[in-house]
Amino acid sequence: MKVLTMRNRPLIACAIFFSALILWGLGRDPVTMTLPLSLSPPSPDLPFGSDHLGRDILARVAHGFFWDISLSLSVAFASALIGVLLGLVCAYAGGWVDHLLTLVMDVVLSLPHIVLAMVLMLYLSYNPTGLIIALVLPGWVKYSRIIRAQVMALKNVDFILCEKVLGAGFTWICLRHLLPNVILPVVGLAALHMGHTLLSIASLGFLGLGLQPPAPEWGAMIMEAQPYIMRAPWTAVFPGLFIFAYILVFTLVGRALEKGLQNDGEGLRAID
Repeated sequence: MKVLTMRNRPLIACAIFFSALILWGLGRDPVTMTLPLSLSPPSPDLPFGSDHLGRDILARVAHGFFWDISLSLSVAFASALIGVLLGLVCAYAGGWVDHLLTLVMDVVLSLPHIVLAMVLMLYLSYNPTGLIIALVLPGWVKYSRIIRAQVMALKNVDFILCEKVLGAGFTWICLRHLLPNVILPVVGLAALHMGHTLLSIASLGFLGLGLQPPAPEWGAMIMEAQPYIMRAPWTAVFPGLFIFAYILVFTLVGRALEKGLQNDGEGLRAID
């Protein structure tokens, strides 16, 4: 993991700095309205200023971190779990199962994911569960395609064929041999996917299709700040800065993990 520790020291420093700001803001109240302090500029008492309702922007950004990041993590985990399972089944079973699942993947990939999520949110509740479902349904495909391609190349190698001859079943071969050899790319992809998901969550929040007020969500905070952005730019700058920073962190970590894990995991392994 030298890729993470040596080349990306600025990234680590940036993550520590923003995490310290979040910890600082967690002890503050994100929902109490103080109208006399509305649109107050940054100051020692209000380091990020206040919004149009006099709410502490630092507190809202800090509490919004847990909404946005926990939702991104949940979407990435659920998408990876579904995608890996379907990719294994698709490639190993072959035949009509492979053709059917491949057709489904092609159809989902042909649709813009954010538009599909917007349509789904119109029929789902505007709550965390509905948001996760709306983003997982198009999100699993990228994992399935990667796993399917790797299993297709791997399932006919000698040690897999030997297991079949010895009577090993599908579950044993998948868990014991296929999954350990194909799981590494999923780790890097999951980090990249979290960055993409964070942007989607913020976009849906900005459009009013994500978490609803008074939940502090970064995209919704920018949407609420639109009428005041010229008078009080800090109302949109700080949540936008955190969106940018964490998307950048997830992207760079994902790229670094992809490179590091590919170098560490070259070659196929028969698991004893």
